[in-house]
Amino acid sequence: MSRFPSLSAAGHATPASIFARLREHLATFPGDFIPLQIGDTHLAPAHALGAIRWEELPAVDVYAYGSPAGWDPLIEAIVAKARARNGIELAASGVQVTVGTTHALSCALQALCDPGDELILVTPHWPLIKGMALAQSVRPIEVPLEGVEAAITARTAVIYVASPNNPDGAMLDSAQIDELVRIARAHDLWILSDEVYEDYVYDLPHISIATRAPERTVTTFSFAKSYAQAGLRVGYALGPADVIATVKKLVNHSVYNVPVAMQMAAYHALTTGSGFLANARERYRGARDRARARLHAPAALPPGGAYLWVDFSKWSGDDCMPVLEKVAAAGVLLAPGSAFGDACKAHARLCFTGVDEARLDEGIDRINGVLASWRSIG
Repeated sequence: MSRFPSLSAAGHATPASIFARLREHLATFPGDFIPLQIGDTHLAPAHALGAIRWEELPAVDVYAYGSPAGWDPLIEAIVAKARARNGIELAASGVQVTVGTTHALSCALQALCDPGDELILVTPHWPLIKGMALAQSVRPIEVPLEGVEAAITARTAVIYVASPNNPDGAMLDSAQIDELVRIARAHDLWILSDEVYEDYVYDLPHISIATRAPERTVTTFSFAKSYAQAGLRVGYALGPADVIATVKKLVNHSVYNVPVAMQMAAYHALTTGSGFLANARERYRGARDRARARLHAPAALPPGGAYLWVDFSKWSGDDCMPVLEKVAAAGVLLAPGSAFGDACKAHARLCFTGVDEARLDEGIDRINGVLASWRSIG
């Protein structure tokens, strides 16, 4: 059967931007736009690219093709970091450097799932993971943590979980990890563990799932979140050597190699950035507490991550989009909860790390102003 002019079903199924509808309302605001919707930081990286002493880093030709697995000194530094900070024992063959964690997760899904398989998403979940599944003709199954085992079918291949979680900052404790591992082993499943916010924990210790189930866990990490290097697009995946060998092939066939100069900058952050991490963690803790105290809508105090998970059901029932449209018209963007799961439409995600304290205060005051003018339900 001919294809033209039809496009793929997976391409049609992949969702578009969640912000298009809100930007129409934002366009009516004449003043300063405050972006509280995106997971970024207002802090400058520990060392800007122009300040790095490149000549002091291990020698490499940045204009030549690099290794698809990653730059050797960076891989060695990641192995040392994984052992010392995550408690994950592995060799260099268990590391794959990627174009951000988005690339790592996409390649991991391709390695672990066939078309028609099911991917359990512990919900609320990071939005792009659902789109990745749909783009690969994998069926995403959204369930809360306590519903994982009941959702398993003969087509289930992988459980995806993030800790600290995006969007609600929830973290898995030791008992929850043990239960998740028990389920995965009982049903012969892979675990895809998204740990990009590992360095931003405030009230609980971070535990890597791979310390409990190294044989079946692929873990992803991010220089974007840890070291304020979002624009450099460097992340990495850790896992069993045979899985990472397959991920390497997929990286080879998608980008070939991550730009070596960007890997050098990531290496510099990983080997010299402990002071930045300590300072950023305390700044973010303060921003979290400040935002939670100032906001007039309900939101739990997250033990980790960069977000408040705000409940607007008092004002708009099961769908917060009418509130978010008014908030956008006041010059503030929040991320709609519908992107994080079909059961999450009453909530929205507010990033407390993306702007400085003064702009965070102003953004929350604008949100409060919208809520004050809105008749609450009940």
